[in-house]
Amino acid sequence: MSSEKTGEQEKTRGPNNFTMAIAVKLTGVDPYRIRKYEEGGLLTPERTEGHQRLFSEKDIEIIKQAAKLEDEGINVEGIKAILAMRRGERK
Repeated sequence: MSSEKTGEQEKTRGPNNFTMAIAVKLTGVDPYRIRKYEEGGLLTPERTEGHQRLFSEKDIEIIKQAAKLEDEGINVEGIKAILAMRRGERK
């Protein structure tokens, strides 16, 4: 018996295990905003062979933080800088 899993089982295991639909449910952030954060360089989700995004737990936390900051009126570049400072990185 193979240890490979298919379909939804495959999408829910491993370090990058949340599809866009699940990321939306977990964060309450709409897909448009999540794609905007990706395009802005805030996160880089893995992709399946079919090019479907798979988000890690770290990505989910970034999405939540980014949405909160954006709701406060901060643009994506500002969010990037704030998240980098929180991680102790310098620009």
